[in-house]
Amino acid sequence: MIHAIEKGAVPSDPLGGKAAQQPENLMKKMLSALCLAALAAPVAAIAAPIELFFSEYVEGSGNNKALEMFNGTGATINLATGLYNVQMFFNGSATAGLTIGLTGTVADGDVFVLAHASADAAILAKADQTDGAGWFNGDDAVVLRKGTTILDVIGQIGFDPGEKWGNGSVSTQDNTLRRKGHIEAGDSDGSDTFNPAIEWRRISANTSAYDNLGIHSIDAQSVPEPGSLALLGLGLAGLAATRRRKQ
Repeated sequence: MIHAIEKGAVPSDPLGGKAAQQPENLMKKMLSALCLAALAAPVAAIAAPIELFFSEYVEGSGNNKALEMFNGTGATINLATGLYNVQMFFNGSATAGLTIGLTGTVADGDVFVLAHASADAAILAKADQTDGAGWFNGDDAVVLRKGTTILDVIGQIGFDPGEKWGNGSVSTQDNTLRRKGHIEAGDSDGSDTFNPAIEWRRISANTSAYDNLGIHSIDAQSVPEPGSLALLGLGLAGLAATRRRKQ
């Protein structure tokens, strides 16, 4: 039997509209898979440090003083041929009162410890180089340089903070400070205000002041590859477009 269709009537869909929905559902699945692939894609590590920087600062009683410098550059550094040196600026002076030329080498991922020659035996056991001149106190700026180029500064050159920089437990007086793990470069501006709590932490009360002297590492950090971000953007844009069409 042949059924007539009235003029202007819309033919019924024997599949209940499912046939029209199938391409759209397939598109949604493909876009979702694209987003998941982007999220699961490899990430690229953030660039490694390009120069030495201070990683630990020891300012104890008497001559118990030391400075640790970390090399995360990916290559061994010869301190003598690179003309690396440490300067100390006493009592707010803008002129260095002591300059110590560094010698020896620092392997990638290793540290170099400079200590006062009359420091405690626990410090000297971890020292790579010593110096017996008068060293810094908590109110003296300390600078790491390569030649005449400043790489890192603890304190503020030309400014006397009184007794110390910092407040509470995180200060440059009678403390051992360690660089926070996410810091990957020194503060090369010796004229800016110095707050040790921003990039440094004090050792915990139940840890010896010298336990980790000679050891440092930086936190692993990563960012998505540009291609992964592009895939994710395309996927999210496509999903948004399908939702607008459905509305």
